[in-house]
Amino acid sequence: MWDDEFDVVCCGAGFGVLACAVAAADAELDVLLAQPGVENRPDADAPLLGPGIEDPDTREYLDALSADVGSLPPGPNDVELTVRSVRAPAPARPGSPIAPFYGARLRDWAVECLLSPYGVLYTRLTDRETTAMQTASGEDIEVKVIGSVTPGDGAVSALDEWLLAQTRDRDIATYENSTLERIVFEEDEIVGVVLDTPEGSRAIRIRHGIAIAGRQNSASHGALPVDEPGRELQVGLVGHSASRFARVELLATDLTAGSNRSAYCSSNPARDGGRSHVRHWRKADRNPPLG
Repeated sequence: MWDDEFDVVCCGAGFGVLACAVAAADAELDVLLAQPGVENRPDADAPLLGPGIEDPDTREYLDALSADVGSLPPGPNDVELTVRSVRAPAPARPGSPIAPFYGARLRDWAVECLLSPYGVLYTRLTDRETTAMQTASGEDIEVKVIGSVTPGDGAVSALDEWLLAQTRDRDIATYENSTLERIVFEEDEIVGVVLDTPEGSRAIRIRHGIAIAGRQNSASHGALPVDEPGRELQVGLVGHSASRFARVELLATDLTAGSNRSAYCSSNPARDGGRSHVRHWRKADRNPPLG
């Protein structure tokens, strides 16, 4: 039934999908990146998740993940790249109050990620091994740092070039001009995907999960200012506790406050013999043979 097998499949266009692919590859996971062509980019009226997907089970699953978002007003065409300062949170003192949990914040965060070219949804909540950080305003966030860049005037262009270079350096398997056709479920668990590629449908078994881009707005070539122009900034996948959504941001971190490095999925280390049999192909036609 399956044409190939990977740990993680990253579907869609955008910075978030590329960042997830890089993070998974750095954890020695077997990654497939499926990217649509320009002609496959969704229009403004498309669903927030999985535009163009008609499979009933997949459509129901993706719509349920974005059900809390509700109807959205038309957003701006340009979305700024977020640049902000973060620090390690102060250790909790015995007897100190626990910060309240506001579900509405997760809804607002989902909206930001779904409408952003930097946003991504991951189908699995656990085992991402992020690091707890705190913004300058005191907001608690979860961060997975994947590298660093030193942007000049064009922060977005620098980030785009950096992410593309990282995928090439890691030799990540890529299906170009390919889109998610449907998700395969077994007993309500995600076990694979079917991708629509120029060579036909490809059924991919998944050992870990799927990263999916939301509906894309265009990325602005500006960015929020930082205190020290030309400073090295960390590239992070930023999320919130209990949220499936994340967003790529540039972070100015206080390295004296604690370490920001962590494993992507410590519970799913690479397995001997678990590598894809098509890792040797990359540049020919960007699609594997039938297995």
